[in-house]
Amino acid sequence: MKAATIYERKDKLYFHSSSKTTAGVWVITAPVLAVDKENTGEVGRALRECLAASREGVSHPKSFTDLFHPVLELAGVKSFSTFVKSAKCIEVETSDDVTVTLIPTRNDGVDDGFAPLPYKTEATLSSDEALGSVVSAALAMAE
Repeated sequence: MKAATIYERKDKLYFHSSSKTTAGVWVITAPVLAVDKENTGEVGRALRECLAASREGVSHPKSFTDLFHPVLELAGVKSFSTFVKSAKCIEVETSDDVTVTLIPTRNDGVDDGFAPLPYKTEATLSSDEALGSVVSAALAMAE
């Protein structure tokens, strides 16, 4: 399986790839990207790039402290707490590199993070424009 996460904060979308460690834990991995949320073609391209970079069997980190730091840098904020206060999030996964599942989440705050909502959207990895439109629709369902 391959996975990525997309956060919406202000007028930007922040993407990162997720990879599964040798211990079975999903962690943030490169690339970490920021895209104007109105540019649907770039949104689709960024998602496709993050999914392509997702791997299984990456080294398990010794520390989880700074894993989110690249996202914070792109957003221009110093803490996860500040970032989360105004963020929406969707999780994206694919097991066949053809169809993606987008899972909107509910923002439960800095202590509890993002909880998956029961609304899932299936889409094909077709054009970047079409994929970007599906991302926008899924983010509209996130809370």
